[in-house]
Amino acid sequence: MDVLLLDEWLPAICNTGKSIRTWELLAPAAKKHRITYLAHVDGSTQPENVRKMEAAGFEVVCVPRRRVYDSLPAMLLGAIPAMLDRLPIAVRRHFSPDYAAAVQKLVTERKFDLVHVEWSHYGVYLPLVEPLPTFICTHNVEFLSWRRLYETARNPVWMLLGLHEFRKMYRFEQNAYRNVDRLSAVSGPDAELIRSEFGVDNVDVIPNGVNIAAYDEIPNEPKPNHLVYCGSMDASVNQDAVEYFLRRIFPLILARKPETTFCVIGRHPPASFLKWQNDHVTFTGALPDVRRALKEATLEIVPLRIGGGSRLKILEAFAANVPVLSTALGAEGLDVKHDTNIVLADTPEDFADRCVELLDDPQRRNRLITEGRRTVDERYDWSRLSPLVENAWTQTIETAKRRRSFVMQEPERSAAAYPLKDD
Repeated sequence: MDVLLLDEWLPAICNTGKSIRTWELLAPAAKKHRITYLAHVDGSTQPENVRKMEAAGFEVVCVPRRRVYDSLPAMLLGAIPAMLDRLPIAVRRHFSPDYAAAVQKLVTERKFDLVHVEWSHYGVYLPLVEPLPTFICTHNVEFLSWRRLYETARNPVWMLLGLHEFRKMYRFEQNAYRNVDRLSAVSGPDAELIRSEFGVDNVDVIPNGVNIAAYDEIPNEPKPNHLVYCGSMDASVNQDAVEYFLRRIFPLILARKPETTFCVIGRHPPASFLKWQNDHVTFTGALPDVRRALKEATLEIVPLRIGGGSRLKILEAFAANVPVLSTALGAEGLDVKHDTNIVLADTPEDFADRCVELLDDPQRRNRLITEGRRTVDERYDWSRLSPLVENAWTQTIETAKRRRSFVMQEPERSAAAYPLKDD
């Protein structure tokens, strides 16, 4: 197949959960198919990233990044015009006229079998590729994050922003998913939510996974009573989880086990979070390899309150032989069972109690480790999951043929659903 793939960044430098997923699923496909990868470039890692992509078989087309709302002050200054725009802020900040021009140039000059959109936000470019078969790989049900921000925010400004963006993101996803030929979700619950909310049934499930063998290369050297959280700290869902833990849960743990330490493994922690650093709390910032830091953990905690999708951080902990304590939402979409391969707790008091119990019970931790590893061995190795993408592509083309044959009966796609403009 000849595939045009639209994405934000090149994924070969695997430093986020999204880039890990994208690379592990698509690199095997690049050996069999011609994939033209259109993405932004920004930063000193790009030459290495391009070389690795090309060595894997991708044809790379890069567009310089022009950031919109690249900081909180910029986002707040743009909030008023953004609230009058039909596009959600999260989509507006990723739209680029240069990128749109590159899309139009490619589809004009080349004959592609289908267009793969590697993130829901990039569905904004779908009107530019008609009438090609189209596939969206969703990483989350995006409106959920905004709805949960609205539901959990204490600040009235954030509450209003969450409500406003939730409504716009819902409409954006509804338009994109109803007009695309096929899409994928990362979990059964996400797929069912897409079907029920948006009235579409052309949804495949392509779960997250993990490279199990890579975690066996480094030995576990757990520090006593050492907790870790893994997640990019430039993501609002991870910021909320860490702040919630530090404010509401960690003081309860320290009151009973004052020797406990907590390490946040993830790039770009905001300056406001670094105030928490002390003898008990550390932030690593970006690491070239998180495996060693993860394997120093007695326990990984996942106190997520916002977000959808499924959790790479939990699968990585399972593969690394690290036991996991999570909220139910934090483990949503994974094949987990409380007190078998994971421990679940949702209130601050319950989370703190379960954490102390696990720190004091090495036998229970070992049982969780054994069952967690069994789970990823049987269900979540990337080698089992990567063929699902090619299957989805085949189904996309078949779906497109059926839909095009009844084009007069289908609702007309309207570019007005995706207003392409940049402030």
